[in-house]
Amino acid sequence: MTSLLAIEASTEACSVALLHNGRQREDFRLLPRAHTRYLLPMVDQILSEEGIRLSDVDAIGFSAGPGSFTGLRVCAGIVQGLAFSVDRPVVAVSTLQAIAQGEADQLQVNEGDVLLPALDARMDEVYWGEYCYQSGFAEPLAADSLRAPESIEVLANSSEIFGFGSGWLYASRFRQASPLKSVNTDVYPRAQAVLKLAVRAYERGYYASAELAQPVYLRESVAWQKS
Repeated sequence: MTSLLAIEASTEACSVALLHNGRQREDFRLLPRAHTRYLLPMVDQILSEEGIRLSDVDAIGFSAGPGSFTGLRVCAGIVQGLAFSVDRPVVAVSTLQAIAQGEADQLQVNEGDVLLPALDARMDEVYWGEYCYQSGFAEPLAADSLRAPESIEVLANSSEIFGFGSGWLYASRFRQASPLKSVNTDVYPRAQAVLKLAVRAYERGYYASAELAQPVYLRESVAWQKS
């Protein structure tokens, strides 16, 4: 049975989740500018609560981005260090896919529904994702992208359409040809969703060595700033 640790730190929230012996745990906290101080103690705590060591996990999943430049760098660095220390592979997960997955699981959306996660990328831009709910998972319809709000089109679709994340604060500037079932801007990516996606990827053989735990910025070097 797969045992996997997952870490998420791409926004002002950070979280850690663990799957071991079929049991899942998650520690989620809103900690602006404090990821470096808290992430490792959170990992230690969740492993201790389960009564295992890091070497007992098969792999480490992480939210690779897009998101906060600083948060992604911190997360990737910690994941690399942990994976090297116990010679375990890593599994990178899209932050936007994790948002779509987490919200879809909470809302119990229907097969074929369209999931549109978006994060405020600052500098008048949006990190944009397009996913479809299929067999319990948020499956990509297009590659994640960095977009100007005016370039985003929400096209007519026979399925229900859901919008998630801070990027939807720009919705008045999107081109919307179809009404949405719901929009929730107060959403953060969570390690529990990263865990679900990473377990599936790991079991399919989609993992890499520790040195390949690299962030996906979509923009080269913009540090997160709280508004």
